Amino acid sequence: MEPCKNSFSYPNARRIAERLKRAHAGFSLPRFSKGLEDALETLELKQRMHLIADRIEAGLPAHPPELFAILVKTLAIDATDTTGLRGFLVWPLTEIVARRGLPHFAEAMAAVGEMTKCFTGEFAIRPFLRHHRERTLKQLHAWCDHPDEHVRRLVSEGSRPLLPWGGNLPELLELPHPTLGLLEKLHRDPSDYVRLSVSNHLNDFSKHHPSLVIETLARWRKNAPEDARLERLARHACRTLLKGGHAGALELHGYGSAKALELENFVLAEKAVSLGGHLGYRLVIRNTSRRALRVMFDYAILHRKANGTLSPKVFKGRVKELAPGERWEIIGRHPLKPVTTRVYHAGRHGFEPRLNGRAFPQVEFMLHIDKRP
Repeated sequence: MEPCKNSFSYPNARRIAERLKRAHAGFSLPRFSKGLEDALETLELKQRMHLIADRIEAGLPAHPPELFAILVKTLAIDATDTTGLRGFLVWPLTEIVARRGLPHFAEAMAAVGEMTKCFTGEFAIRPFLRHHRERTLKQLHAWCDHPDEHVRRLVSEGSRPLLPWGGNLPELLELPHPTLGLLEKLHRDPSDYVRLSVSNHLNDFSKHHPSLVIETLARWRKNAPEDARLERLARHACRTLLKGGHAGALELHGYGSAKALELENFVLAEKAVSLGGHLGYRLVIRNTSRRALRVMFDYAILHRKANGTLSPKVFKGRVKELAPGERWEIIGRHPLKPVTTRVYHAGRHGFEPRLNGRAFPQVEFMLHIDKRP
């Protein structure tokens, strides 16, 4: 798979510049391009985006309202527009609005509202929540009724307290929890895209206010008991709590106590595996109670860190309803393949089954890493 940073390759940067030239005749392509190809080569994704934004900003009028109007002219008008900008190519434009828009709130919000239809403005909205919170929240409440799902999704995603890549806004987790009113308006949105963002927003809250999340979801469920989409939202919103075995979250989703579950058999197919391979596993679980029990099987891989300690990463497994006394055999394979988000270290690792949030004793395995070029 091509690296994400190549979204801002030199040819794509030139495409942005050419579109800017069409929107503003005074934009200099030679000035924008000078030394850019070599400069981009050594940079990662976000660094490339910032450099391209710097070049764009240097070549356009300095007055923000005029600048924003030019940027908006470069956007794709609709799905049939093959010349306008969309996707990652819009990110530098939203970055410029975030940089320059604070003294020009109305014009900045208008620009972000248009840009988010082509690429999310969730990062650009963050400075406004930091510096103009009440005014920005008022704008977000107005956008809850916007006809475009991308704008409505921006409301929830842009105001997430713990947005990845966006810089945390922990003050939004504090009383009176100013973003929960937005979620009240959006949790039954007709768009799956919007509801997924609502669940991610609630998952942020669950890390600090689990009871609040459970109470909110229980109330929503009571008010709309037949809404299957709301059930999906609730499961996703509770994913961190469920992985951690939070009793309230387990009860909300109908899982019984792990005390009634017996792990009769648990073996790994390999005692050692090479990076790039798979780790096979087999478990037999029995419901020892006299009533049916909903069982959630997850597992943690205890990854070896550079200092030799083990750090768990929980992976979702499967769910099954077990009758009284029923056994459940689970056979699976876990891939141990290189990923950009983790550094693997050779040596002892562990596989830890988790049933309805309860961690059962781990089984160790060795990870080998081939260091040949």
